[in-house]
Amino acid sequence: MFDSGKIRKIFAQESDKDSTYIIAEIGINHNGSLETALALMDAAKNAGVDAVKFQKRDLESIYSKEVLDDANSSEWTFEYLIPLLKEVELSDDDYQVIRQKCDDSSLDLIVTPFDAKSAEFVHRLGISAYKIASADMTNIPLLKQCSSYGLPLIISTGMWKDEDIAACAEIYKIDKIDYAFLLAQSTYPAPFETLNLDYIARLKEFTPIVGYSGHERGTFIPVAAVAMGCQIIEKHITFDKSGKGPDHKASMLPDEWKEMVYQLRMLEKARGSVKHVNQAEIQNKEAFAKSAVPIRDLPAGHVLIKPDLTYKAPGKGIFPHEVYDYIGKVLKKPVKKDHYINKSDFEDTIDISEWEHFSFAKEWGVKCRFHDYDEYKVLNSPCVEFHCSQTDLDIDFHPEPSPSALIVHAPEIFDRQLVDICSDDDEIVRQSLDILQRAIDKTLEIAPAFPSRKPKLVMHLGGMYLNLRDLVDTGLLTQRAIENFKQLKYDPKLIEILPENLPPRPWYLGGEWFQHGFMLATDMRQFCDHYDLGMTYDICHASLYCNEFGIDLAEYTKEIMPFVRHVHISDAYGNNGEGVQIGEGSIDFDPVLDAMKEFEFSWVPEIWSGHLHHGAGTYKCMQILNKSYTGAL
Repeated sequence: MFDSGKIRKIFAQESDKDSTYIIAEIGINHNGSLETALALMDAAKNAGVDAVKFQKRDLESIYSKEVLDDANSSEWTFEYLIPLLKEVELSDDDYQVIRQKCDDSSLDLIVTPFDAKSAEFVHRLGISAYKIASADMTNIPLLKQCSSYGLPLIISTGMWKDEDIAACAEIYKIDKIDYAFLLAQSTYPAPFETLNLDYIARLKEFTPIVGYSGHERGTFIPVAAVAMGCQIIEKHITFDKSGKGPDHKASMLPDEWKEMVYQLRMLEKARGSVKHVNQAEIQNKEAFAKSAVPIRDLPAGHVLIKPDLTYKAPGKGIFPHEVYDYIGKVLKKPVKKDHYINKSDFEDTIDISEWEHFSFAKEWGVKCRFHDYDEYKVLNSPCVEFHCSQTDLDIDFHPEPSPSALIVHAPEIFDRQLVDICSDDDEIVRQSLDILQRAIDKTLEIAPAFPSRKPKLVMHLGGMYLNLRDLVDTGLLTQRAIENFKQLKYDPKLIEILPENLPPRPWYLGGEWFQHGFMLATDMRQFCDHYDLGMTYDICHASLYCNEFGIDLAEYTKEIMPFVRHVHISDAYGNNGEGVQIGEGSIDFDPVLDAMKEFEFSWVPEIWSGHLHHGAGTYKCMQILNKSYTGAL
C-alpha cells in the first residue's frame, strides 16, 4: 500500500530542509484515457518525481443543473469547459488501476477533489495528501472535510489577494488544519512578470511549509523557487503542449521534466551551509596558493622571524594568514631555501624508522613514490606499492634488493588526458594502451629487486565522462575494455595485473568527473572472468559508489571478494569524499572487513596526502587499523 512518509516528514519538519517534494501534475492531461494516464505516470517516474497528481470531480456537485444541461446559458467559457470536463473524467475503476500503479512504481498519489463526494472517494482510494486548487482556497467546508481524514493539505494561492490569503490562514489556524501554501499564478501559461516569487517570504509568515505551483513556460522558475525556500514543487506534465484542454499549453514535456528534476536535485546537493574544502580544491590550493618559504637555509633551532620569509607555490605549508602564529617559534627541523615551511617543522615528529611494529594477519604495506622510497624502505613491510606518474616511467629507478613484495600503480593520466581503454575514440585508446604497456614494462624492469613473489600491477581501465549525467551502457564499456585489453603484451606467469574498482564522482585534472566503467560488480566479474584476473578493491571507492546508488557496502564486498587480490583502505563520505582518515568518514568497517577476512590479499592504506610529513597520515591510519582490525587485516 502507499507510503506518504516523505510528505509527512516535510509537514512535520522532520526532513532535511533542502529536501524537495516534487509533484508531477497529470491533472486532466490524460484526456480521459487511462492508457495515457498510465504512460504519463511512467514518464513522471522516469523523471524522478516523488508524486503524481490527478483531479477528481463530481460535476453534479459542482455545477448547477442548468449549466450542465446548457453550458451556453452561462459565461461563454462554460460552453467549452463543461463538455471537456465530462469527457476527461476517469472512472472509479480507472482510479483503482492508478492506485495500484502508484504502489508498483513507488509513487505517492495526490488528488485534487473539487467537491465533498470526490474528497470522500479519494480518501477511500488511499492517497498521500490532498491538493486544494486555488479556486477552493476559500472553500472552508471542503478543506475541513479533507483535513478530517488526517492527511496533509497542499493549498494553492493563485487568484487571491494577500488579504484573502491572510484571512484564510487565520481560519485554518482556528480550525487546526495542517496545510502548506503554494505560490501560484492561475494563468495558463503564466507570464513571468506576474509570478511574484518574492511573495514566498510572505507565505512563510503563515506556514513554515511553502511551495510553488507553476504554470509558466520552462524549467528554471521552480529551481529559483526552491532556492528561495520552497520545499514543494508542482508542475503539469503532458505529451503534447498543443493538446485539447486548458492545461496542456502550461505543461512540460517528459524531457523538460527530467531536466527540471535533475536541476532541483543538483540544487539540493548545492545548498549546504557548511563550507567544506574537497580533495580537488586541496589539489588546486596546493598547485596555486602560496605558502611561506625561507629566503635562505634555516637550521634546526632557528627562531623564525618575518624577514626570513617570502611566499611561493606550492600551497602545502603555512599560509600567509597563518604566519604570525609561528613568528618567534623555534624550528625543530632544518628547512632549505625555497622549501615550504610546514606546521610539523615546529613539532616533534616520529621518523618512519621509529614506527611501532605492526602485527597484521594479511600482507600489509605502504604507498610511496620512487623519489621517497628510501624513506619508507626501512619498514621492510611485506609489500610496497609505488604510485607512478607518466614521468616516473622514464626514471632510472634501481633499488637495492628488498624483502618486500612489489606492487606498482600504473599512471591514471598522460599528457593531460585520462587513461581510458573503454573509450570509443581510437586515439585515446591507443595512447592509453601505450602508457599501460609502459607500466607493465617498468614493473618487470624493477621486479628483480623485489624477488619474494610475482609483482602486481594496479591499473584503471577508464569509462569516465566529464559532462554526462545519466548512466550509460556500462556493459558496452566493459566489452570495449575486454576487446582493447587484449592488445597489451605480458606474461601472466611474470606479472599479475589487477584492475581497480572506481568511484562514481572521481577527482581528475582538478575537477569532478562521472565514472561509469569498472564500478558495477557485474562488470568487474565479467572482465576478470574473461582474462582470469584478480582485481584491486578500493574500499573507499566502493563506499562512494554504494552511497551514490543506495547499495549495502558489506553485501557489495561479499559479491566481489572472490576476485580481490589487493586492497586500498581509507574512509569515505557521501559520493565524492575520497581518502578520508579512518574514523573520520562514514564507513562501518566491521561488516566490511568481516566479509573480507576469509580471503587472502595484500593491502595498503590510501589516506589523502598521507605520505606528507614523514608519512604522518599513513602512520595514523596504520595505528588505528592495528588497534582495531588486526584479525581481519
